[in-house]
Amino acid sequence: MGYSASGTAASETGPARQQQPAATVRLADMLTLSCRISPTGQATVTFAGELDAASADQLDAASADQACQYVREAIDALGGQVLLDMAGLSFCDARGLGALVRMSRHAGQAGSSLRLVAPPPRLMKLIRITGLDDKLPVHRGDQAGHVQVA
Repeated sequence: MGYSASGTAASETGPARQQQPAATVRLADMLTLSCRISPTGQATVTFAGELDAASADQLDAASADQACQYVREAIDALGGQVLLDMAGLSFCDARGLGALVRMSRHAGQAGSSLRLVAPPPRLMKLIRITGLDDKLPVHRGDQAGHVQVA
């Protein structure tokens, strides 16, 4: 039996890759994650808020790890290319960047790929400065006929 990103059991009759992750999760009132599946089966995880270790003492260090786990579960459940829509990300520190790298590494190990969509300029600067461009590639336009994510 598989599990969705919400931790609920997947159907006994279908493979875990058929299960859609939890629609929306909120972590420590600072970060919201949601997952949607396009008609073609393309998974997009949307980030809104701050992906960091500590923001005004409201976001504990575990939240970046929880975000990583949410995306890992989406990768495991859905496979294929997973897009991370970063347009709503207002802040990302080193801990958050590390979580993104772990997500990417897990995607590669699972035979999937992970791409960023609409990363904010500050995040792209951080990615370039740290030399992680190849580990955190940006999705450009409508690749392979998927619905473009705004």
